Amino acid sequence: MENLHSKVKEFVKENERNIVQDIKDICAIKSLPGEPAPNAPFGVENRKALDLALAMSQRLGLDTKDCEGYLGYAEVKGESDKYIASIAHLDVVPEGNGWKADPFVVREVDGWLIGRGVCDDKGPAIITMYMLKFFKDNYEKLPYTLRALFGCEEETGMRDVEYYLENYPAPVFAFTPDANFPVCCGEKGIAAANLISAKIENGNVVSFTAGVASNVIPDRASISVKTDKELPQAEGIEISAENGVATLKAYGIGGHAAMPEGTKNAIGMLVEYCLANALLTAEEEKYFKVLSDLHSSTDGAGVGIASDDGIFTPLTCIGGMMKLEDGKFVQNINIRFPTSITGDEIKAALTAKLAAVGGTVEMPRDNPPFYVDKNSEPIQALLKAYNDITGENAQAYTIGGGTYARHFPSAAAFGIEPSAAYPDYFPDFIGPVHGAEEGYDIKGFMRALEILILATAKLMEIDF
Repeated sequence: MENLHSKVKEFVKENERNIVQDIKDICAIKSLPGEPAPNAPFGVENRKALDLALAMSQRLGLDTKDCEGYLGYAEVKGESDKYIASIAHLDVVPEGNGWKADPFVVREVDGWLIGRGVCDDKGPAIITMYMLKFFKDNYEKLPYTLRALFGCEEETGMRDVEYYLENYPAPVFAFTPDANFPVCCGEKGIAAANLISAKIENGNVVSFTAGVASNVIPDRASISVKTDKELPQAEGIEISAENGVATLKAYGIGGHAAMPEGTKNAIGMLVEYCLANALLTAEEEKYFKVLSDLHSSTDGAGVGIASDDGIFTPLTCIGGMMKLEDGKFVQNINIRFPTSITGDEIKAALTAKLAAVGGTVEMPRDNPPFYVDKNSEPIQALLKAYNDITGENAQAYTIGGGTYARHFPSAAAFGIEPSAAYPDYFPDFIGPVHGAEEGYDIKGFMRALEILILATAKLMEIDF
């Protein structure tokens, strides 16, 4: 094992600058979802990112496969057709606001890389390519085939991995480097719903817009309201008026829907301001009071869906996107729920809440929780690799986020971000994933590569 450790460290050191450059190159592609095109079901920019990932893999001497544009992979053939896989995604969430420079030009600052997708999940995707390169260069023949899968639609639906598993055999075990170390063995259920108001006739609100994605807490929101009032100043809200219409812009603190602690939803800020200053008609006010209940906390208590099972952290519920369309307000919400409540129960509670004000509920997404026994051989293999490198005695954990892992028969989320034992890991100039100034440190990437290589070596020893 000591010989393996030394080989891994030498490999990581030799490849550090190439890894950094590859991360910079792939993050330069603005791989947001777009209109389907031939061999590009999720748009041409996502296709460009996949093409580059496959080209990089070929440059490293790896075999590659394009799975009809839905997904692609690099591969090292083993003695068996059974395979172990990593899976990372190349799509990103929209850049949002608050960046200090172009988010698609990666900056290197004090040993940190800053740019959209650096941490979630393009940097980790590059790491998995080099993980495969290590095994190709140092093993004559692996007991199992090894694949690094590159997805193209993780952030907006995961139809990429659904297509893959419908058309290609599943791995005997998969891990996705799209969470935190040490190893995540469970993920909350994920639901997305639209809270739709009754059609408002002759309302005061002219427009209400906010949000870039369901799973992103908006840091900015804007509403225009008909009024002749002299409106009071409020913290975080910019006010302008013209021709009897006041435009209010709220500036909050954004973040990931699964981790709402420390955020401040800009939609909720505007809702409270409009209610406090009587800017709404009676019909609008009814619906806005529902929104006020929604935004009063992030545990779902305001809309009757708070829940806790003692396995996962309690349910979270946030407002992601907001619009006024054809006279109806539509508040999109994102819910991460434990095993103690079901999607049907959530929809029933929300429906009752909206029905009381003449509104309706749509629930386009309802994925149940995912959990793998923390004592299973693969989970313990990942844990041992992490603890061997770090000297810790860390244990498996569960999360509120959703990763590719939930789609596979046997899988886990494994790295690359630090464990909860390091709450002060990120410096002040680095923002969160899905937020402005997203970033990760080069040393962290190199340590993650070491851990992933050693973990994969241990997985290769298991009798699947």
